[in-house]
Amino acid sequence: MLQTVNTALDRVLNGVQVGSLWMARAGGVLILMTVVLVTTEVFSRQLMGRSAVHATELTGYVMAISTSWAFAYTLLRKAHIRIDALYLNFPMRIRGGLDLLALLAMALFCVLVVGAAFEVAKDSFMGGARANTPLGTPVWIPQFLWVMGLAWFSLAVGLMTLRVLLGLLAGDVEGVQRLAGSPTLDEQISDENHEATS
Repeated sequence: MLQTVNTALDRVLNGVQVGSLWMARAGGVLILMTVVLVTTEVFSRQLMGRSAVHATELTGYVMAISTSWAFAYTLLRKAHIRIDALYLNFPMRIRGGLDLLALLAMALFCVLVVGAAFEVAKDSFMGGARANTPLGTPVWIPQFLWVMGLAWFSLAVGLMTLRVLLGLLAGDVEGVQRLAGSPTLDEQISDENHEATS
């Protein structure tokens, strides 16, 4: 029974990973667009003595949006910074328990952050708040795009937490380690070599 549920969760997580990859790529495109905006602003200040674009405001929005859009991909690729000096010396079952504890803490963080961020965006929308800038951007637009990334991250954290919990209950500690465990140096080198050849 648990194995069937875990297999289904693995398929769902594969879909979430694909969606997360595309969100991270979209965030990267947004950052590249800010490079064009900042370059245009620098040249327009040099040539015309004034700014032709409002890069400062727009790049602030883009940084918040693109960062939140990359969180889920970073989680699923196990690329978040970890302090694992002791972790790697523990037996695999204890590491699985620590991975579950870390994911539960991250899930709690997501609940608090997404709830607060959604309230901010909702209040901005309901109040018709605009940026106090020449653009006068309705701030709910970048805020909801930011919340969208945080919500997607929360979905990824929730699914991963459930998969790790069920994996531990099913005794699949190796599967849990593959999914959520901190990779050893040898595993990182192997992954890098595999990505370089594919």
